[in-house]
Amino acid sequence: MFTSVHECCEAGRVIALRKQDCTALPRFSSHICSIAQEHCCRALARKRACDTGIKVARGHAVCERSLFTGSNWESCCDCCTLGLKTDSMGFSCDFQDLQLDKQCSNAAKVCCQKPKDITPSAKGERSKQSCASGCAVGIGSYVCLGNPVVCPQGYRPTADGTRCEDINECLTGRHNCPRGQVCLNTEGSFHCQREIACNTGYKLTGSFCQDIDECALGRHDCGANCVCVNTAGSFRCEQKLVCGDGFTLDAAGGCTDVDECSAHTSPCQPSQTCVNTVGSYSCHANAITCPRGFHLSVNGTRCEDVNECRVGNKCAKHVCVNLEGLYRCECRSGYMFNSVTKLCEDINECTHYPGRLCAHKCENTEGSYRCSCATGFKLAYDGRDCEDINECEDKPCSQECTNVYGSYQCYCHRGYQLNDVDGMTCEDIDECMLPNVCSYQCVNTPGDFNCTCPSSGYTLLYDGRTCQDIDECAAGTHSCSAKETCFNVQGGFRCLFFECPPNFSRSGDICPRSTDRNDGDCARDPVHIITSTALSLPTSQRLEEPEEIVLLRTSAEAKQDLLPDEPDVVFDILETDELLSFDVIKGAQNGMVVGVIRQIKPVLGPKELILEVTMKYVQSGVVSQQNIVLIHVFISEFWF
Repeated sequence: MFTSVHECCEAGRVIALRKQDCTALPRFSSHICSIAQEHCCRALARKRACDTGIKVARGHAVCERSLFTGSNWESCCDCCTLGLKTDSMGFSCDFQDLQLDKQCSNAAKVCCQKPKDITPSAKGERSKQSCASGCAVGIGSYVCLGNPVVCPQGYRPTADGTRCEDINECLTGRHNCPRGQVCLNTEGSFHCQREIACNTGYKLTGSFCQDIDECALGRHDCGANCVCVNTAGSFRCEQKLVCGDGFTLDAAGGCTDVDECSAHTSPCQPSQTCVNTVGSYSCHANAITCPRGFHLSVNGTRCEDVNECRVGNKCAKHVCVNLEGLYRCECRSGYMFNSVTKLCEDINECTHYPGRLCAHKCENTEGSYRCSCATGFKLAYDGRDCEDINECEDKPCSQECTNVYGSYQCYCHRGYQLNDVDGMTCEDIDECMLPNVCSYQCVNTPGDFNCTCPSSGYTLLYDGRTCQDIDECAAGTHSCSAKETCFNVQGGFRCLFFECPPNFSRSGDICPRSTDRNDGDCARDPVHIITSTALSLPTSQRLEEPEEIVLLRTSAEAKQDLLPDEPDVVFDILETDELLSFDVIKGAQNGMVVGVIRQIKPVLGPKELILEVTMKYVQSGVVSQQNIVLIHVFISEFWF
């Protein structure tokens, strides 16, 4: 059952696409549906026949009936032939003067302007190449001869296998329409449509019924005295309010009384008083009462103007102008007339024209105004703009001055700084108060400073701040004898003489034990080597962390875990004056055991001390060998 004229038309087009007779259509209970079906079928059949006729003409065939029925194809064939001939002869493709019917005129114009092949556009038709054993031309289609045809999606071969027919997906159940929608078959496909049509006053939008606003679209029949009001699915007409005499329609749509007495022209005589009433008015005779600014004439019959300018000093220093029933003061420049107080009042130009009168500051005065400038500026000749003052011309700074916009800045030479109080006076900077300016002593001078070094043993470097130790031993300025060894220390030198104890022989700074096996005491002494060395250190008042000063190498291999019978090395510092300031720890370097002597506390100089360090080679709890290192430590009185 079809639910709209559109669906009835589509049913007729389907019959035309199937090349069935448009005169033998199924009957419907609705006469309108039958008319739509028949006319849509005939229209598509005529178009398909016309397209076939155009195709025949473009194929240079004779426009006469063969497999075709009807006259549409032959007419379009003849009209297309007319267009092709016109184009070949170079004539214009405008056929309006020939008064051809619309279908013939379109066919002639298409073939004249674009002489190319037209393929029927009906969905599901195939090219003639798909017919294996030839084909026969039909109206807007063709029929395959011989082998069965291969049909596109949405079609299937007929029982005789010579042509394709549409598959009705709605009957076969091959559609996916949801509940609430019905399936409508189309040529080669289908579409889903709402099952229930919309009621009167609604239109179908997608799958929903939307209200039609008849008032906005002008589809109502409300009269001129009525207002259209849209409702859901319909509309209603509401009567406009008509007000009677003496009333008028207000903005809210109601009737309100007209005050005739307040009109520009009073409805009453000049000697009468108008009194407004609801919907009307009344006129009452009255005695002469003069309004403000008027007084009764001498004969008492009329009101005359009072000349206020003659009575008293109304406008003070300003000009008084008399008017009918009142007066006006013409104020001087800088004043304005107050209509309430009837006085000339000063105009505050600074608030009336903010930022437009003065460049910086505006100060109101009686009848005028005055401009002033911020600090560092002066008023220009126009009395409104401000110009920068060059304060440096007055030399406010003790040394250098730079003018800036609205101010100035004082600067000092190197070695001086501005006074924090006045910001203008330059004071000498005491560089000697800064930390680490000089290695030794700092002498402040105006705008500068000088560094000095101890009187002997040091020299001042080119930076003028650092004191460097003089190596008297390298320079040859020492006084050591030939038997003594010169050792440079911070700020001087020392002459060292190292003598080996009994049973030891000297070899440079090393005293190895004697190899005489007959000497029993010597053989039992575990000390094999005594070494002497020297070290110079600066004085130190603070030590953040231990500092390594000497590294003692051994011949023992460093291992992570020692077995009980493997040799080990034990280091120890014997009694000394600064025993608590030094320690020795065991470490490893290049796979060998080393002893690291560290300074763990600060030591103030000048001071000289000897660190006696023992290295014991222990195996299975027995000391197999012992070496002694004598370290002469010279601590300077200076930190550099």
